[in-house]
Amino acid sequence: MIVFDASGSMWGQIDGVNKIVTARDVVRETLGDSTRKGAIGLVAYGHNRKGDCADIEMLVPPSNTDTSRVVEAVAAITPRGKTPLTDAVRMAAKAMRHTEQPATVVLITDGLETCGSDPCALARELEQTGVAFTAHVVGFGLSAKDGAAVSCLADETGGRYFEADNKDELAAALSLAVVEKITPQTIIKDPPQIEPKHNLQINVQLSPDSPPLEQGEIDKLILDLIPQPDGATKNIGYSPVMAVKVAQGEYILRAKYAGGQSDLPISVQQFDTTHATVALDAGVVDFRGIQLSTDLFPPEIISWRITNVDTGERHERYKPDLRAVFKAGTYDVAVILGRKDALSPAPMRVKIEAGEVSEGEILLPHGALRVDNVSDTGERLPDHFMRFGLWTARDDGTPENLVMLANGTRHPLLSLPGDYLLVAEDWGIGKRKYIQPISIRPGVLDTLRIVMPSDPAAPMAVVQQ
Repeated sequence: MIVFDASGSMWGQIDGVNKIVTARDVVRETLGDSTRKGAIGLVAYGHNRKGDCADIEMLVPPSNTDTSRVVEAVAAITPRGKTPLTDAVRMAAKAMRHTEQPATVVLITDGLETCGSDPCALARELEQTGVAFTAHVVGFGLSAKDGAAVSCLADETGGRYFEADNKDELAAALSLAVVEKITPQTIIKDPPQIEPKHNLQINVQLSPDSPPLEQGEIDKLILDLIPQPDGATKNIGYSPVMAVKVAQGEYILRAKYAGGQSDLPISVQQFDTTHATVALDAGVVDFRGIQLSTDLFPPEIISWRITNVDTGERHERYKPDLRAVFKAGTYDVAVILGRKDALSPAPMRVKIEAGEVSEGEILLPHGALRVDNVSDTGERLPDHFMRFGLWTARDDGTPENLVMLANGTRHPLLSLPGDYLLVAEDWGIGKRKYIQPISIRPGVLDTLRIVMPSDPAAPMAVVQQ
């Protein structure tokens, strides 16, 4: 039974290629034309949901010798979640009835247990209760230190631990562990000491208990590398998943993001790949603005303002839907329409927790007024002929604060519900101005018509409904 790591970190890169892509290729090339004998199956973990330690699934039961089913299943896997490797090995052992018959598990993993279980204790249990249970472990891109932490699964059960730092080594390990029979005389020669193409693999996650972030899941991220003890800060990228080549030495890896910063001391070697996971103290805010009438205004005019309640720090996001990463804390989330504060409903207060997603909806109760203007002979006037403004009113009925301004009649005047003054200004020869009280109704687009006398000295006519 192959136990396959499909946690989020498999999107990391080795030699410039995502580990999941390399693993798919190796499984296809190694098992695609295999003539091995005996039943083979596949268990995968972390491929369905993020942050779920129960995300373990038997994809191919060990009931046939057709390796093509395993190849097809691995090709369809998309890494997403955590690394419950201990429980996945336990599921594989039970599926093969390890207490009744010989059983072999081959675990392919690029990380350590992240769900609190003890793989070494499980190995001792399976060795004691199994008829002839063996576990081989392939550490794909694991450091020597991490490899030692998971190799106990093999050591306790009479299996082998394979260190695979590239595609060729992964293929050799999988071939020996799955296709050929491993004997005590099996020797894997140590590869020559060759500098890897990338000796620093970086993953960023929201919190220590979160899965690594994928491309596109975080905005405003800046990664800097600072040589120690003293050195100039160098920007190395903006992605939560990166593979880079740097000089051997001690560094501070700094991740800056909206409202926060996280520093991670790292040691980079010339002939080894350092896997650096930066844990942010951050969460995700996911908000939508809900119109009362979907055709009242285009979503493109929506933007967002997110204000830290404690520090007053303000962040802007210019997109219709808000999904962004911020430092954990309490924030006021406000919708801005047309980038005008006067059009904004009351903000919603939200507490962003590290590693969590805070969802919400803000109702947009706005109404709109479309103004049309024609001459007294019924002809439509040029669109640039008029300017229309929606104003709040003072107690004496004069305009006080401008809410929205429109040049011409192409765009309606948008506002929160309430009583306003419509100010229409003639840019033509007459330079006339007309002021009319108006009410904006929630979710309603009203239309008004202004009749312009052909005599430039005559005032505008009464607004017609």
